[in-house]
Amino acid sequence: MDNRLLCRVLQAQVSAGLRADIAVTGVSMLPALREGDTVTLAACPEYEIGDILVYSYEEDGLLIHRLLFQKGGRYYCKGDNAFRLESVGRDQVIGRVTAVNGRPMEPCPERLVMLSLQVSRAFRECGYDVEKTKQTDSYRFYQKTILNNEVIGMIYRKNEAMEYIQADAASLAVFDPQSGDTHFFDETGIDILSCLQEPCGLEELLERLCRIYDASPDEIRVDVEEFLQQTVDKRVVEIL
Repeated sequence: MDNRLLCRVLQAQVSAGLRADIAVTGVSMLPALREGDTVTLAACPEYEIGDILVYSYEEDGLLIHRLLFQKGGRYYCKGDNAFRLESVGRDQVIGRVTAVNGRPMEPCPERLVMLSLQVSRAFRECGYDVEKTKQTDSYRFYQKTILNNEVIGMIYRKNEAMEYIQADAASLAVFDPQSGDTHFFDETGIDILSCLQEPCGLEELLERLCRIYDASPDEIRVDVEEFLQQTVDKRVVEIL
């Protein structure tokens, strides 16, 4: 069936609340989806970060890739085993994958989204050269932990390539010479970045922060993980 016709048929099915199944082709979503898998689609009023969306994309026709972030009313998606980031309008999205071969879709780990975005950024910084991107630390770490499913703890470090301007004890401005962006941090952010002067994993970082704050690791874990995700995305913190 022609790709455009297939898109229209699937759009009509899911819009009517009918079950829609399609077969996966290609390897761009390994290891989550494999060639020959059958995925079930459902339309949703809103889509969440980590959802696997099915959408029509330019001359490529129908794609099945993961939603990494939303901005300006558009969805930005990428295959787990791919490099390109795709900007997609809401009207291009047919639905999200709810099941694979009849089994409910597993929740997407937050670290997958964060690391996949790093690969996309490395791809852009390498001039959209796949082979150069594969030589970067970002891709090698992603390949080991996500594609090969090796158990490796992430090591974080404050990015010394940034320019740090601290006006007082509770105000820090971080300028990115590469993008021209400036990011601002309060006293808590300053403390976390100070702890990341020396590279460490999450558990060690929590221990360092617990020496500063009267709290247990479990009490601050969620907030620290969110801070790391945001600062890695902004390049203020790097993963080694």
